[in-house]
Amino acid sequence: MLPLIALALASFLALGLLVQSSPRVRGWDESVASWVAVEVSPTAGGLAHLLTHLGSSPLYLAVSAIVAVALLVTRRFKLAGFLACVVLGQWMLSNLLKRLVERERPTIDQVVDAYGYSFPSGHATASAAVFLALALVFATVRPQWNRTLLVGSAIGLAVLIASTRVVLGVHWTTDVLAGLALGWAWCLLCAWTLKVWSVPLPSGIERGSVHK
Repeated sequence: MLPLIALALASFLALGLLVQSSPRVRGWDESVASWVAVEVSPTAGGLAHLLTHLGSSPLYLAVSAIVAVALLVTRRFKLAGFLACVVLGQWMLSNLLKRLVERERPTIDQVVDAYGYSFPSGHATASAAVFLALALVFATVRPQWNRTLLVGSAIGLAVLIASTRVVLGVHWTTDVLAGLALGWAWCLLCAWTLKVWSVPLPSGIERGSVHK
């Protein structure tokens, strides 16, 4: 897991440095935003408007709270703590980094209202971190489920939600790429630190089955 954490963190740091120092990267962001404003159809824009809400804080907080309560009721305290650490930590990191970088949002063609700084994308960070955390929780609680499918679905959903932020004109492409990298890095770091795979399972389920 450490190589994945290092790769995600390195990707985030590289994007942050490039955004701050490379006119070519900023020009590429502007070119993508201009292309999206011209080429994306109203239908695609409407779909993006619906899908982007999947990464909004009210939704992921509500889902995470429900799962956390279920974990507490079933005495899976470490998993509940892991989920809380991921959800709260990614929110604090994303907002702190926004204030540090102070990158302005695109103004080319904003389809929806958005406030605050742009880098990294909060929707992308939250989607990457929270959905992966939920996938890891379910894969631990239900080891008979297909872990690859759970994790793959979480990654795919995060990428989809992140892309809506570019389509809606409220984030640069590098904002969402950085948000994805940050979210995955934070989730994996929490999982590695808290050793979620070593959480005791209910009787009748062997611990070793989690690692298969």
